[in-house]
Amino acid sequence: MSQHIGVIGLGSLGANMARLLAEDGYAVHAYDLDGARTANAAEHAGVTGHNSARAVAEASTLVLLSLPQSEAVAAACLGPDGVLEGAARGLLVVDTTSGYPERTREIAAELAAAGVRYIDAAITGEEGGAKALPKRALTFCVGGAEADVAQARPILERMARYVYHVGPLGAGQIVKMVNNMVSSAAGVAAIEGLLIAAKHGIDVKMAAQVLDKGTGMNFFCRHPDFALTPGVEGGFQLGLMTKDLRHMSEFARRSDVPALVTDHIFHLFELFVREQGYGADILRQVDVMQKWAGVRLDGTLLEG
Repeated sequence: MSQHIGVIGLGSLGANMARLLAEDGYAVHAYDLDGARTANAAEHAGVTGHNSARAVAEASTLVLLSLPQSEAVAAACLGPDGVLEGAARGLLVVDTTSGYPERTREIAAELAAAGVRYIDAAITGEEGGAKALPKRALTFCVGGAEADVAQARPILERMARYVYHVGPLGAGQIVKMVNNMVSSAAGVAAIEGLLIAAKHGIDVKMAAQVLDKGTGMNFFCRHPDFALTPGVEGGFQLGLMTKDLRHMSEFARRSDVPALVTDHIFHLFELFVREQGYGADILRQVDVMQKWAGVRLDGTLLEG
């Protein structure tokens, strides 16, 4: 394949994107602020490491961004040695970051003035993005112009089970925020309910199965081992989910929509982060809720 794909941001998602696309025969150009991550990515055949976002843009016909938040996207695209300095007219930037829609549109407008096109392609998956990507089972919710989405679709489909074009630029990130809010609220409710069941001697796996086959279905009832297995990781940081929920709270307010559930879940996740730390895995919320309840999901009572 002659197409050259850039990947900027080489955390767990970006590094796997680079690896999978290289395995498919694409020439992949990779960069991360952390030079060790760039070097690790370049160990895979077909991946060339670079020392700046600018160099990746110069070498690529399409650039994927996999960054923690919108300001990191702004720095990579518009900052010194950024995409804008190296991009030829017509370059397509595909932003998979869970960013803030209004900031995304601002960044896209500055790039558009130089002839650089931009779409947002936020990531989720039936087991979460980190678990789904190695299986090529992501779900992309994409916002942008029809022609730009059509160009990106063959690349996205290499990594995804589902690719949904949900609307104009920023729409993908809005749908992702909604997804994370609903997922977080349902997850907290499921863990809380299952802890009550556990405290009364009920087999939690059986209770979860009932919920999954009834109207209480959600992620933790479909995959109870994620909550029941001590130390298991979901592959996403508590702090990043809290950031997404903060964005959702702000966006709901700007949209003049009451954010009763969103605000409550956002503040609850702030407490999880206070207990476990920003970089803790998303599933450490289960540890906190077990501590508060005084019981583990396996029915073991906790002292104190």
